[in-house]
Amino acid sequence: MAPGRGATPCRFSKTAGTSSPGPRRSDREPSLRRADSRALSGNGGVVTFRHVAGIAYNSFDLDRLRRQIRPLHLHWFPRLRSTNDHAAMLRRRGELFAPAMVLTGRQIAGRGRNTNTWWSGPGCLTVTFVLPIDEQLAAHQVPLLAGLAVRNAVVAISGESSILLKWPNDLIHRGRKLAGILCERLGRADLIGVGLNVNVAPDEPPGPLRARVTSLSQIVGRTLDKTDVLIALTNQIYSMLLRKREHPFAAALREYDQHHALLGRRISVSVSSDAPAITGTCKGLDSIGRLLVRTRGGQTHRIIAGQVQLGSTP
Repeated sequence: MAPGRGATPCRFSKTAGTSSPGPRRSDREPSLRRADSRALSGNGGVVTFRHVAGIAYNSFDLDRLRRQIRPLHLHWFPRLRSTNDHAAMLRRRGELFAPAMVLTGRQIAGRGRNTNTWWSGPGCLTVTFVLPIDEQLAAHQVPLLAGLAVRNAVVAISGESSILLKWPNDLIHRGRKLAGILCERLGRADLIGVGLNVNVAPDEPPGPLRARVTSLSQIVGRTLDKTDVLIALTNQIYSMLLRKREHPFAAALREYDQHHALLGRRISVSVSSDAPAITGTCKGLDSIGRLLVRTRGGQTHRIIAGQVQLGSTP
């Protein structure tokens, strides 16, 4: 569900390149049938969400994507181990320039933070945005803005305001994971990997995961067009991270805490393998985006990164 480890050169890599004038015939996905339209004001235009019948809803309209995600350049691969790892490989080869998007139809070895791996089914959206770094943003602040952008997109799509942000990199709905985000800084670019469950049936994930994950289709009660979802997601990511003047960081932090799943909860945070976990009550984020955890003894810890285990409400 989130972008995998140890990506190797993919045999599909020749299907996309920075100098390609447009999609080849073999790159194009099946056309989509349209119904159930509703509009969302987006990045200077209107995004239309459609309920589509049949297998086409899990395909992408690459022609429309290339037109509507500009100025991002689309790098499309039918199958990848990991969008983040493949984006990093292309960057190191000098074949990918920010701003860009690395998109796959199926990710088979996705990863999260700290070597965690993630399942991705056909109805999952797995994409990595490659954006020029903002000198005013520290690396640990990027996942906060990216998470808020993804939440804004899925709330607009679903109409479900109870979707929450679980620091540092997850979206959850009623205790179940909806999306994961993996941000990595590579040279002069930020790689923002997003794994979003779009059209995933309750019985589709492997057994141990079924009680822990959800999807947009389960929330709204119908299948959704993944192209429309990706365009809405791109609009929000682009606006939040490349049009920062419209979203000052301090205001973004306040908005984050309004939808913070950990706020007021008793949590344990592991910051390293050789140190004891920090246990206390989450007090939100400080002015630079660090997680505030207050222990029973009254000490407040300010944490940039770590693994969180949820406890009960104090």
